[in-house]
Amino acid sequence: MCAGTAYSADVTVTPSISLRGEYDDNIDFTRTNRLDDYAGTVSPGLSFDYITNRLTMQGRTLFGIVRYADYNEYDRENQNHGVSLGYRASERLTVNTDLSYTKDTTLDTALEETGLVERRSDRETIRAGGGLSYAINEVSNAGINYHFTDSDYELTSYTDSDTHELSLFYDYSFNNRLDILTLSSSYRKIDSDEDKTDSYSTSLGLAHTFDPTLRVNVSAGVRYLDIEDPSGRSETDWGWTSNVSLEKSWQRTSATLGYSRDLRYSAEGETVEVDLFSLSADHRITPDFGLHLSGSYYITKSAGDIETENSRYYSISPVAYYNITAHHSVEVGYNYSREANRLPHDNSDIDRNLAWLALNFNFPQKW
Repeated sequence: MCAGTAYSADVTVTPSISLRGEYDDNIDFTRTNRLDDYAGTVSPGLSFDYITNRLTMQGRTLFGIVRYADYNEYDRENQNHGVSLGYRASERLTVNTDLSYTKDTTLDTALEETGLVERRSDRETIRAGGGLSYAINEVSNAGINYHFTDSDYELTSYTDSDTHELSLFYDYSFNNRLDILTLSSSYRKIDSDEDKTDSYSTSLGLAHTFDPTLRVNVSAGVRYLDIEDPSGRSETDWGWTSNVSLEKSWQRTSATLGYSRDLRYSAEGETVEVDLFSLSADHRITPDFGLHLSGSYYITKSAGDIETENSRYYSISPVAYYNITAHHSVEVGYNYSREANRLPHDNSDIDRNLAWLALNFNFPQKW
């Protein structure tokens, strides 16, 4: 008699659609000639998960079709597509890879990256990469990751760029795995028509779990920056990096506080140093009805000796939501954001008010 091996997989496919109506009192986020308008967004999407003992595969495809009531020249179609795979080649070795494509505007995710309010422009981003993780023993593992990112802007005055990033890490668990010590190093190379930037960083971090409801993660390190302009002139700069998060949960409430300091690359083609303070809190009034609050505060300055960027940007968003079913929900939200420029020749502020109502529908199917 022969017994065949049974191969099983958990497969989940989730079609979704979101309907959103909003009012924006400053759709270009400008100081003068403010334009206000109503906009409607239809966001159809599809995600899938495929999980076996060795292979994990996840994918998504999402469109955002935006239409304005009066200013039709701002109509757009955002996109977000991606796939990631993780394969456990052996008991100790895990291989992962991912690929994504995003089409958005500088007033969306680009603003969230740098905290800089820049002129509206479509942006296309392709990101691809992967890595290895190897379990040295029961309490330690090491790995390497590489990613390539290509960013292209519709406005010709903005700077397209290619980014190569290589990182190494080593994790060590102790104190019954309540503490994780991490040593990491990374190299990032940004190539554009404006300049060529090389940055190196090394950091040491510690994650500690006080109890199931409280966790803290702290890391800090040094970084070195070398910027070369088209004429061949080079500028170097030393600095430091940091990443701190505190997570706390109660019976009906959860909150996360965060702080990070790192280098970013702006649409203008400049390397900037960004200090980001963030807050996210959620409170369930009933099992189906709740309130969510998120906020962020950015301090963005030019890296190096020449100061062309020095701004403060903050955003706060209270949201009330209701779960109609386990997979369908409705939410109403408000966002206030403001940028304050701190350059000597341009000391001015911009603000924007945004209110929205959204319906979210998910239809998960499992096999």
